[in-house]
Amino acid sequence: MPSNNRLTEDELQEKALYDILQYKKIICITIIIIIVFALYTVNKIAFFHDPEFERFVRETKVNSTMFAIDKYKRYKPINGVIWKNDLKDIEDIYLDFMGYKIRDIRDLVYFKNAKSIWLVYSSAYDGDKSIYDDEHVLDNLYKIKDLKYLDDLQLYHLKLDDEAIENIKKIFPNARVVIE
Repeated sequence: MPSNNRLTEDELQEKALYDILQYKKIICITIIIIIVFALYTVNKIAFFHDPEFERFVRETKVNSTMFAIDKYKRYKPINGVIWKNDLKDIEDIYLDFMGYKIRDIRDLVYFKNAKSIWLVYSSAYDGDKSIYDDEHVLDNLYKIKDLKYLDDLQLYHLKLDDEAIENIKKIFPNARVVIE
């Protein structure tokens, strides 16, 4: 005796199409979740515009300071990913262009709680009054104007004209700006 519950071929094709659509929805939702998670994670990573600046961060970040002086450098540089959240806690930055030939300082924006930033070209020997000859190194200095806690900005031996000095002082009216 044949069963009356058997599906016809049209009903089987319809059910197969429905199942395929359900699998496609599940796959699409899964891919969207993975992409959103990946974008969220990538947004938390600090990507540096200047590889020398990244080297500076890797070699000098210690707790809440970054000093480009040999005795303060890390024993082992940071390997792997540098997270934006780890850079927020840095309060004091001493960047010496003698040791790091940085051309772009716009990545200072990652240091949200910086209180003191020193951008220096140190002397090669006592009495040396040479200046850092890259005149465009401070072109992106305006990008850090929104640092809430910046109290002290010091620039030593960098190539600046009178107009640039006045502009820098106007950009940071609430900070003590020292330019030599």
